[in-house]
Amino acid sequence: MRHWPVKTAGMVLAASVLAFTQLSCGTEKTEEPVSQTAEAPEISASEAAREESGETAGPSLPGVSETPEAEVSETVKPTQETGEVSPSPEQEGAAEGEGTLSPPSESAPDSVFGQPETSEPTTDQKMQTLLSGLAFPAGNGTWSAYVCNLAENTDGAVNPQRQQAASLIKLFIMGAVYENYDALVSQYGQGSVDGNLHSMITVSDNDAANALVSYLGGGDGTAGMNIVNQYCGANGYSSTHMGRLLLQSNEFDDNYTSVIDCGYFLKRVYEGNKEGDPVAAAEFSLLAEQTRRNKIPAQMPEGVSVANKTGELADVENDAGIIYNVQNDLIVVFMSENVTEAGSAQSTIASLSRQVYDYYNGSAAESGGGGAVA
Repeated sequence: MRHWPVKTAGMVLAASVLAFTQLSCGTEKTEEPVSQTAEAPEISASEAAREESGETAGPSLPGVSETPEAEVSETVKPTQETGEVSPSPEQEGAAEGEGTLSPPSESAPDSVFGQPETSEPTTDQKMQTLLSGLAFPAGNGTWSAYVCNLAENTDGAVNPQRQQAASLIKLFIMGAVYENYDALVSQYGQGSVDGNLHSMITVSDNDAANALVSYLGGGDGTAGMNIVNQYCGANGYSSTHMGRLLLQSNEFDDNYTSVIDCGYFLKRVYEGNKEGDPVAAAEFSLLAEQTRRNKIPAQMPEGVSVANKTGELADVENDAGIIYNVQNDLIVVFMSENVTEAGSAQSTIASLSRQVYDYYNGSAAESGGGGAVA
């Protein structure tokens, strides 16, 4: 297993690579699932049989059309803000991940966030020590991780390969929707767009996600997926690809991303929210309303806030989140595939997230350490 320092330029990794031996699960892997802290929406047996694990295909919201007829004519900048549950396994087959990312391109002049190179995060010895100490379970899937210490602007990744996104793809659907927000609202109405965004992120509603993709394509899901992929390419999310609608077969293509792409997406949201950007504020608010709390948030101390988005398939357990209202705000992303014990994998994400939190915050947050995000 390797862990990689990360730089924002071109959304890729820093040149230096530190090799270390993969650790067994040890005490990080627990046999019992993490206790639920928020109830997930109830779904019928027939829905569960066709849904992604833990991702509801909830009722359509008012004004939501499954096959909208109008076409999005142009891209405009938006101005509008807006426990454990062991999810039932998704019935879709799982595809293999696609190897490790290439080393960073030193020729990229700016970071994916549009910042000068001087603001790019770096990996210091403290981050290297943390990454080397993350113990992933032996025999329960292939794992990758990303950590960013927002207070010090340092970050790094372990095994940052492209993997199955599951519902992490909804982060990038959200990004594409907000990039086209005014045009979509003009065509489909603000209530419909905002309602589907809320359902897609907070309860991981697949039907809402598909409706938004269809909106992006003017009623054509395939065209909408192309818009999502164009958004990813334009913003430097080079390992992210939308190849199928949610709930559809992955026989010919699938949805992929990486811990780095997800981590940098969340970093853009965090920084934009701090700076008062209305789009980032809307995205942050939706992530903070997440109801699925059985992974990154599950073992956090009382008073610590997490804005996150989960993703599950039958053999995939993912979570990407911002840990805030603490002394050192953090971004953590965990992805796994070929998992054989879903509950144990969820517990691994919960315990490793707490390990990262303790490493940078210790007892400071429990005694009232203040974060930068309200």
